[in-house]
Amino acid sequence: MAGFNPKALVRDYGSIDGEARACREDCALFDFSFVARARIRGVGALAALGHVVRRRMDDLAPGRIRYAVRTRVDGTLISDLTIWNLGESAYEVMSGRHEDILDLIALAGPGVECLDLTGESAILAVQGPRSLESLADLVATDLSLLPYFAHCETAVAGLPCRVGRLGYTGEAGFEILLSRQDGHRLWPLLAERVRPAGFAAADLLRIEAGLVLFANEFRFPVKSAEAGLARFDRADGQNARRRLVCFTASAVEPPILWHPPSAAAWPPARGQITVTSACWSPIAGGPLGLGYVPAGEARLGAAPKDPLGFFEDIKLVQHPFHDPAKQRVRAGWT
Repeated sequence: MAGFNPKALVRDYGSIDGEARACREDCALFDFSFVARARIRGVGALAALGHVVRRRMDDLAPGRIRYAVRTRVDGTLISDLTIWNLGESAYEVMSGRHEDILDLIALAGPGVECLDLTGESAILAVQGPRSLESLADLVATDLSLLPYFAHCETAVAGLPCRVGRLGYTGEAGFEILLSRQDGHRLWPLLAERVRPAGFAAADLLRIEAGLVLFANEFRFPVKSAEAGLARFDRADGQNARRRLVCFTASAVEPPILWHPPSAAAWPPARGQITVTSACWSPIAGGPLGLGYVPAGEARLGAAPKDPLGFFEDIKLVQHPFHDPAKQRVRAGWT
């Protein structure tokens, strides 16, 4: 049985394609315990959040979750986060960058309690069309009533936790937040009924779903509108100089956990693309990726060149490539 190791990113559990297929057709179990997590509480909690994220939070209802981005002073992107409203002026914050949590603590101010929960947390994600069915007899709450981007306190297999309906795969599913000690207990119970999947499968799935990875898509100085994230920011997209696009291509080697090399050119020149992410996609039947092109050249069917030569026969396709209308992830349970 696959083990639980919250201190490491597991590449795969034997078959990247099989793990990704399980998530698309059935369900899969991911360990996202590497994500940084904090709880902030107090009358000044909202003001502290406002120093870190670029999205309005004062209208976020208790029990709901909101996606947000963090930017530099010049508006270029640093990271993305989720904010969970716990009620009574308390919030949880999750980010792939632990620095965001440390900055939040430093900016909290008097009268605000901010605790770094990263080292003591487990975050297990069950994703896929059968994720509700796989959890139903283990959960003390009827998760079918939980709206998209909402959360609740409950118990899974008798272990106290918080469950949110969201994910990083483009499929309906849940994230389970609990103590690291209880994570060690819950993982083997879930792994008996749900196929474990590693980060390579998660990366493949998020590229198909058009989701960004801050370490890749925010590696270059881009603004929210350029990354397709203006609705999560206060950004004005009128002056975007480049656009994040999705493409199919051919490649000598199947890309796995691909990331931009240090030699990547920026900004992309006319007729060229700066590739930020790529995978071998089962639904595309070959390499599929994300990257930036000049804003006026982000047209379906365009064929920009990769100046580094990793990818050839590039063709811009609909972004996201999988479920463009996001119906699968938002749909009710059947």
